[in-house]
Amino acid sequence: MEISFLHRDRRTNLLRGQNESLGKSLSRIVNNIKKASGKKKKHKKMKTDNGQSVSPDGEEISVSLFLNNDKISDEIANKDAWQDGAVLQIGEDKYSIERNPPTIKQLILPDSIMSGFPVYPRVGLEFGQLDDSEFTWYKEVKSDEDSKKMETDVCDDDAVAMETASNKSDTSSVSRKILKIDLTSTRIPEDWVEVIKGKMFLPSNVDIGHKIKVMCVPKDGQRQGTPKDVISECEISAGPGVCPFENRHLYTQKRVDGNDGFRVVSYNILADTYATTEAAQNILYPYCAPYALSIDYRQQLILKELTGYNADILCLQEMGKTLYNTVLYPALQLEGMEGVYTGKVGSIREGEALFYRKDRFKLIATHDIEINAAIKGSMNADLFEKVSQNKVLLDKVLTRSAILQVAILETVSEPKKKLCVANTHLYFHPRAANIRLIQTAVIMKHLQYVRSLYVSQESPDDLAIALCGDFNSDPKYGVYRYITKKSIPANYADWHSAGKDEHAEGLALEHDFKLTSACGTPDYTNFVAGFQAAIDYIFINEHLDTMQAIPMPTYEELSLHTALPSVVFPSDHIALICDIGWKDRDMAVQS
Repeated sequence: MEISFLHRDRRTNLLRGQNESLGKSLSRIVNNIKKASGKKKKHKKMKTDNGQSVSPDGEEISVSLFLNNDKISDEIANKDAWQDGAVLQIGEDKYSIERNPPTIKQLILPDSIMSGFPVYPRVGLEFGQLDDSEFTWYKEVKSDEDSKKMETDVCDDDAVAMETASNKSDTSSVSRKILKIDLTSTRIPEDWVEVIKGKMFLPSNVDIGHKIKVMCVPKDGQRQGTPKDVISECEISAGPGVCPFENRHLYTQKRVDGNDGFRVVSYNILADTYATTEAAQNILYPYCAPYALSIDYRQQLILKELTGYNADILCLQEMGKTLYNTVLYPALQLEGMEGVYTGKVGSIREGEALFYRKDRFKLIATHDIEINAAIKGSMNADLFEKVSQNKVLLDKVLTRSAILQVAILETVSEPKKKLCVANTHLYFHPRAANIRLIQTAVIMKHLQYVRSLYVSQESPDDLAIALCGDFNSDPKYGVYRYITKKSIPANYADWHSAGKDEHAEGLALEHDFKLTSACGTPDYTNFVAGFQAAIDYIFINEHLDTMQAIPMPTYEELSLHTALPSVVFPSDHIALICDIGWKDRDMAVQS
């Protein structure tokens, strides 16, 4: 257990065993107070006649714990002694004991901040609720002299970071960063002006060149913990201006009424591990400025784009685990969403992420699979037997990592109404249409199995399904036909996409779902130099209906900087966004 308190402008934090006696912990508190005075080594230990410790100048240090005005015995174990309502008395100072108070364990601001793009703190909270906690944002006030001396962009390669710690603040014990801008000047912002309260701060152009600070007061209902603040390491820099995705935000300013349906976004956000390679910069995206490919830059665009869609469900592909843990999950959690991440196996440093809005849905279960491993399971025995006839094909199927993320959600307002959300990203190679068909067959078998878990004679209502992802297959290829037409014959052209070496004889596929593309077939969802096509989809079954598909960006917007990604588009893909409604069960059966 941790004992923490502020005594005479100095914070004391003690880590003690729960079964340790109270007397030992109180003695440790006395020793810490002495040590803090800086005089312990200069004087011998002194005791009064009654055995109490005294400070070097003769002042007694009396430390006791009381409950209902009765002194608690030193023999009592810590876990029983430190109770809510107890009082720790150090000399004349008294401290009311609160067990497990809301506590901030981590408070971090982004390394890069641009005007026009939202800033969210990364908050690690213990015994508290983010929704109850309070956030206040401040901007530094610069003198005229500072304004003339300081450069606008201080977060450059020449900046030298230095640290100094302050442990005398009642509201903050965090380390402050001093940025050494040049060889002659360093500074710590001293004057601040409050700019806004709330979980997010949106800097404007008037904030460029300023540092910001956020203070968080952790809370759990009426319970309140010790506030903590953090100062940005960099100043706010200029952003790229208005991005084309903001035109799409005009259609998503309001959330979908929960009684009508929900909003789904499916988006391949381009993993950092693929965007910053030499091949990416010189071959795949040579038209994109290198700084616009960096994750520090792109994550700010991704956050603004995603939060502006006001989605109830987000299905994201090529999600880096670090980006998920340090940026998107903390920010979207502050926006009222919860998320799950499923990473690919092996050395691949990305995967899929699924977020859902907590006031709309509750997560019941997950049924994720590794597609290339699942093909060897009993439910795919026939498929595996056919594929195994060609060892070259089998080897490629088993070594191409792909995952299927499956979440079962129930609506908060009507728990009997359940939704199966599936999220995937199929193998990309142009000559791998056969591999993608096999991967899709595994997906369909698994979804049939998942449906069987929630649909029975005792519970006859069928399961609503939304299958989202980057399928790397445009509508003229087999994956789209297989999903929407329910079957693929053994003589379909896709089986020959890699030539005779990977052909499997007599391989035909079927499934029993009724799936349609909620956003239709746009001209393109992937837009790079030399390739533009629709390869991303949101498929829904007969228990759901499309209320609205948000218009795609225009060709002029996409090609303004040659192709994607660009300084105003963070990915080489375009997000699919649609509002989906629940169908009446009788109507679904008729359809």
